[in-house]
Amino acid sequence: MSDYPTLKKMGIKSLDEVEKYTVRHQGDTDVLKIYYKRPKGSFMPRSKKFSFVRGRRGIPLEVRNAKAFEHMDRISPQLVQALEELKHLDATRKEVDPLDPREKFLSDLDHLEKVMNTKLEEIRRQIREME
Repeated sequence: MSDYPTLKKMGIKSLDEVEKYTVRHQGDTDVLKIYYKRPKGSFMPRSKKFSFVRGRRGIPLEVRNAKAFEHMDRISPQLVQALEELKHLDATRKEVDPLDPREKFLSDLDHLEKVMNTKLEEIRRQIREME
């Protein structure tokens, strides 16, 4: 039996090449991105991204005799296990310095702009190839 069953199920085969990982929270989803050490010119991907939807559960509010339920987000058990296995691998986690909200939004906009431009160029290239 493998020492890393969760990572194996996720398709991580090159465990010895895992360099680092990051975890981000986007809406109701946690995004785990695993980065690999690859030789220059390698055709293998330098990273893989996995999304885990957060489960929700209702807990009764006993404050002020409220009958409403407060919803709490639950991290995916598969993500928790994957993180434990990554820690066991001694992968280094990329620590992101907390930014003020304005800087974070500007950074997110820059990233979105790069992704959108890349995707638009790819679609334009595919259209040109159809001619």
